[in-house]
Amino acid sequence: MTDPATPFTLTVLGSGTGVPLPERACAGYWLQAPGISALVDCGSGVLRRLAEAGGDYRTLDAVFVTHVHPDHIGELALLLHALKATPGFCREAPLHLYGPPGFPAFFTDQVAAVAPPRHLDLHIAEASAVFHSHGLGVHTAPFVHSPRMASLAYRCVHAGRSIVVTSDAEWDEALVDLARGADLLVADCSFPDAQKIHGHMAASECGRLATVAGVGRLVLSHLYPVDLAQETRLSEAQAASKCEVLLAHDGLRLEVIG
Repeated sequence: MTDPATPFTLTVLGSGTGVPLPERACAGYWLQAPGISALVDCGSGVLRRLAEAGGDYRTLDAVFVTHVHPDHIGELALLLHALKATPGFCREAPLHLYGPPGFPAFFTDQVAAVAPPRHLDLHIAEASAVFHSHGLGVHTAPFVHSPRMASLAYRCVHAGRSIVVTSDAEWDEALVDLARGADLLVADCSFPDAQKIHGHMAASECGRLATVAGVGRLVLSHLYPVDLAQETRLSEAQAASKCEVLLAHDGLRLEVIG
């Protein structure tokens, strides 16, 4: 049974992409519940945004990586470096890092090579279809983004409430199944309909996904800079959706109510 007094929140730390913008860090989302602090993705600028939002990189329990494009993992090495380099701080608790197939090898070759995790208790694993991490029930589904790498979407469940983050994704029935009945869906809305490209959902696709999956709220994120007004993206998604639709911005904090 859902306890309405138990908070489960998502804070958008990075609503942007690999294109640098002063107002949008790269991809990153902070999940909080009692005794739980976790990130979904950790792109450039996310750790600073975490500090601005009142979070503490030193107490993170887990990082769920959707895929290893630079705008989603750009600060993983910095996180490890900070955990070792902070004066007067010695982390003893384990840090869990989950990712798509091949992630442990990528971590060893690309992350640990520049930020050796000596004296840190790291647990590196490929995320399975269903697992538990620090009080969260986590479900994953593969999807189409880049032909050169594996990608995962995550559904995190706490006290009967669910938050889904698609990351960069082409429309896929697996996303519908993963998002079905979710309280909150954070969807890749890289472009408005007129600029749709393969590997990313356009605005109306995000709205259709929310409708078909029957989600409670939809947040449009991973926003590339475009010539059209941002309201175009929002209105296209709203036209295809039956739920509340929000446009992400860095610092947006949403509490999931049961």
